[in-house]
Amino acid sequence: MTDGRTVLITGAAGGIGSVTARALAAKGFHVFAGVRDPERAVTETFADSPEGIEPIHLDVTSPDSVEEAVAKVPGPGRRLVGVVNAATAEYHGPLEILPMEFVRHELEVNYLGPLAVTRAFTPQLRATGGRVVNISSINGLCVFPSIGASCAAKYALEASSNALRMELRRWGIHVVLVNPGAVRTPLWPRSLRAFESLPDKVHADQLRLYYPAWSRSVERARVDQDRMLKLAAHPTRVSEAIVHALTSARPRSRYLVGWDARVLAMARWILPTRAFDTLASYTFRE
Repeated sequence: MTDGRTVLITGAAGGIGSVTARALAAKGFHVFAGVRDPERAVTETFADSPEGIEPIHLDVTSPDSVEEAVAKVPGPGRRLVGVVNAATAEYHGPLEILPMEFVRHELEVNYLGPLAVTRAFTPQLRATGGRVVNISSINGLCVFPSIGASCAAKYALEASSNALRMELRRWGIHVVLVNPGAVRTPLWPRSLRAFESLPDKVHADQLRLYYPAWSRSVERARVDQDRMLKLAAHPTRVSEAIVHALTSARPRSRYLVGWDARVLAMARWILPTRAFDTLASYTFRE
């Protein structure tokens, strides 16, 4: 049984969102798990989960979907004490040739979506002194080649989160940023599939500017992904930070999760710009 404390999580169909939903439900929260396919979430994602998880349809890029979620959350006898913006998207490719549809989608999911959800639920959070937890990334603090669109969207999320933290403080609403490094989530294979689709969306002459041997570039991307996944943290590490941000009497303004996030954030602070550019170019090779 829950005590009425309710949390909404976007992007809860897998990865960080679904792990966090389970962790919060186990602690007595009623969790509205925002997903694009609630029926599938019931039968697959949360089939073996503890009581207290209620999947609802929520597409953060759709104003109508956000309004429908507001009408359902928190429900009778419950109070909304937290919103976790965990939905994310990431596309790989140089900014010169990355399809604009990919760039727009990243901005919609990683920046405009969280902002729309936060704005929609702020009246409820104001009434409870609730909290907003935005899942950013090390990409929101450091820029890397080949994921410039993702970095731009996460930087925008960082800026809006910082502004909201100051603007909502008068009502006791904490706005928290969580910056993971590499995390083992379904985002990786989705990003790789999108990268592999570039020849269908980019003119061959443009593609050759950055990838003279496309098949070799794809193979290297797969090898690099496998290498990164071996070093990546489990989503549980991120969910622990989110739970702390929602339950601690004194939550941090920012949580860096993973050794790689801490090392890169420190390097960005210490190193001259060109020196960090060299490090970043090695981390994400073209």
